[in-house]
Parts: sequence; structure tokens; C-alpha cells
Amino acid sequence: MYIFDNAAPNARARLAALADVHDPDTIRHLLATGVTDRWWCLEVGGGLGTITRWLSQRVGPAGYVLTTDIDTRFLETLGLANVEVRRHDIIADPLPDRTFDLAYTRLVLEHLSDPDAALDRMTAAIKPGGWLVVEDFEIPPAIPGSEEQADRVSRTTAAMRRVAAAAGADQRLGLSLGKRLRARGLLHVDIEGRMRLCRGNTAAARLARLNFEQLREPMLAAGHLTIEEFNADLARLDDEDYEWRSPVLWTAWGQRPPGGLA
Repeated sequence: MYIFDNAAPNARARLAALADVHDPDTIRHLLATGVTDRWWCLEVGGGLGTITRWLSQRVGPAGYVLTTDIDTRFLETLGLANVEVRRHDIIADPLPDRTFDLAYTRLVLEHLSDPDAALDRMTAAIKPGGWLVVEDFEIPPAIPGSEEQADRVSRTTAAMRRVAAAAGADQRLGLSLGKRLRARGLLHVDIEGRMRLCRGNTAAARLARLNFEQLREPMLAAGHLTIEEFNADLARLDDEDYEWRSPVLWTAWGQRPPGGLA
């Protein structure tokens, strides 16, 4: 279950902050597939639509982008002629077979009850020779007793991780992405992990603040932290000298064999 509800008051701002932090590296990886004019592309979990919009521009008027989400409220306002928006559950709902030159998803699989079923559907949707690119977090456990500021996990961050785990999120899934793509017979599989040293009063701090604010009530209700601890952690995000390590965001990619899968 996805813990960040798109109906929340700050959902649009949170998704915009997420895009500010992660879109540049995502676009770098998508460019490496060769995505260009006339390509047909699929994005699962389109969210705010920033990558959908970029793909739309990249493939041009002769190309096509299908962007899906279980909640399409932010995608429906894109108004792009070469983009189809579809309300869609990647676990339960079908996709067209052997249709897309590129299929992509970010930070979706870790929240699904059956990420392998989602990968099977996305792999089947790619044309022979097409590419699959997937991105998810690996969130390692905190280092007890660390003396380094950047190694410390704030009480609110730890509470947020517990709320996500209780909802069923697989916080280590990202590390397994390469193995999962190879198991599906994809070629040229590789994987890259990125960790950031985040600082207060930056885009990363804005994203952390919005994450905290959106999950404030479930974190407090579960007794994971006090309101005083929450407010103190929120205030630290304005301090430019405050630093912390991000989770590792893994990107994995692979190509469907030109002759198709066995």
C-alpha cells in the first residue's frame, strides 16, 4: 500500500519536490536507452507527470506515451496530444503486449504486494529490443551509536520508516532490481545506486519536510515519537549545517531480446 496519498493537501508539493531531487538522474538513465522521436513509452506510476511530460517532448508528435497511476488526478491536467492517461493497477489490470520501446517506473514496486507480477506485466509490454528501466530505494538500517552526524537517523525518519514497513513497503527492494530483471531474460542488465549527502534548506530538505508533514498523524498515533521530537526534527531541516545520508536509490535497466523472450 502506498503511504503517500495523492489526496493529501501537500501531495502536489511533495511530488514536485521529489521530481526536483530525482528527475535529473532519472532522465540521464532514460536518455541512455536511446529514447527518441517516434518511440512508444510506458510510465507506471506517473504521479505528478514530470517524467511523462519529458517523455512526451522527447518522442515528439509522432511518438506516444501511456502514463498510468491508481490515482490520476495530477496527470489528467497534462493535456498533451501524444499522451494517454489511464487509471490502472499494475498488479491487477492488463497492459498491451509487445507494444512499447521503453517502459519505466520509479518508487512504485517497493509499495506493491507483488512486485514480480508488476515486472512481468511491464516486461511483456515491451517490444523485442525495447528497454525496461526501474528505480526503487534500498533503506539500510540505522547505524547504532554512530558519532557522525550524517549517519544519524532522526526520530522522525525512523518513525516514517516504521510506518512504511507496517504498510507493507519493502525497503530493501531496490538492491534486488538487477537480479529481478535478469530473471526475466532481459539482456544488458546493469544497476546503479545513488546516495546523497543531504543538507538543510535544500530541495532534499523540502522533500523531507513534506514527507514528515504528510505522515505526521500516523507517526504520532503509532507512538513512534512525540510531538516535541517531531517539531525539533522539522526545525533542523532549515539548518544549512544539518546533514544526513539519503537512502540508496537504485536504477536498473535491461533490454528485451530482439527475438523476444523464451
